[in-house]
Amino acid sequence: MRQPVKGRSEAGRRRESRAHETRRRIAEAGLRLFLENGYASTTMQAVAETAHVAPATIYQAFGSKIAVLAAALDINVGGDESSLVVLDQDWVDNVRREKDLDRQLRLVAEGTSRIAARTASIKEVVRDAAATEVEARELIRQDHEGRHRTQAALVDLLIENRPLRPGMDRSRAVDTYFAIVNSTTYELLVVQRGWTLSEWQGWIADVIARELFGAH
Repeated sequence: MRQPVKGRSEAGRRRESRAHETRRRIAEAGLRLFLENGYASTTMQAVAETAHVAPATIYQAFGSKIAVLAAALDINVGGDESSLVVLDQDWVDNVRREKDLDRQLRLVAEGTSRIAARTASIKEVVRDAAATEVEARELIRQDHEGRHRTQAALVDLLIENRPLRPGMDRSRAVDTYFAIVNSTTYELLVVQRGWTLSEWQGWIADVIARELFGAH
């Protein structure tokens, strides 16, 4: 008799679902503790107690504290959306459907700036961890690369139906967006200078419109 493919049987799907929920609960516990106490002061024991699992379960699921931090960052990027993959989230579908080009740009600016604002604190934790953890420096590099890829796809949506200004090509357009929309500019303008989130989002949209498309 043919054996069921692993993960395809009902029992296999239940196991996968339980394992996924356990990983998410651990990552959410880690996120909360990292934000409250910082990376160095957060122990695997504390994460286990907060997640209501045994420490061995965390090591089995993640292998290391830095891997828990990486998962916590992923969850923070995803926010309340059902998908942790930004390009699969509902607000990106709205961008794809939007026919008004100015409104489309505003939606992209609002969506990406919300992620930047939401992740500012956990990215500060990652930077602190990088002072002593080589793996955290690699996590920063991977995060930059992932954000660049995501923002490149969003810029592609913006330039499908409108030309870039003279002297601006796609590569420079993506790098410009990458430099402007991030948790660092959020920290500088909102946290340090006291701008509101709405003011920052409007500034992003105006700068992108001017730099990429020559809008006045």
